[in-house]
Amino acid sequence: MQPGDWVALGAAVVAVMALIWTRGQATSAREQAQLAKEQVALAKRQTEVQEQLYRDQQQPYVWVDYRVDPVSYWLVDLVIKNEGPTTARNVKVAFDPMVRRAENLSDMELAGLPGFVDGFSAIPPRREMRWSLGSHTDIFEQKTLTRHEVRIEFDGPFGPVEPYTYVLDYADMRFSALRDPGHVGQVAKELNEIRKHVEKGVGVMRSLVPEEPDL
Repeated sequence: MQPGDWVALGAAVVAVMALIWTRGQATSAREQAQLAKEQVALAKRQTEVQEQLYRDQQQPYVWVDYRVDPVSYWLVDLVIKNEGPTTARNVKVAFDPMVRRAENLSDMELAGLPGFVDGFSAIPPRREMRWSLGSHTDIFEQKTLTRHEVRIEFDGPFGPVEPYTYVLDYADMRFSALRDPGHVGQVAKELNEIRKHVEKGVGVMRSLVPEEPDL
């Protein structure tokens, strides 16, 4: 080969190597760009998840259920409570079919109460509201409670919360245990009974002690 041919061959080899290096650099650049894009997307997603977690933690949590009355312990109450950390506004609670009270309370049916007609303007955190529905015996005998679908709507600090529904089936409570948990009123009553017995005993003891003669 002539010297010029060697020069041309060398130049071609250099050009090929430069092309390979350039292509490698381009591929590496594309991979780095894709990695950077994925990192940005991941960071954005993490931010969105953290924001959603924060919003969820700040939302009210309103529930409706049956509860045994804590004082009488044989009456059944309908309870609405906000377990969340913020105030629930424009709260609407709907039943299908509507929850009814026992006959002795039928003159105050829930369907006619303002909160169940127009909604509750606000339920602050930890507020609990109760409505007596009657005794277990009356409820079962009169079949005032059956299977009720509950729908709850309200506004939280970030606007309307997606409504949710669930079923309250009173049959689930059949034959459930009713235990008196005790309360302050009951303790006061028992102490009053003890006081009466003590006073009676003191009176009996005094009657048995002979009176001292006057000097």
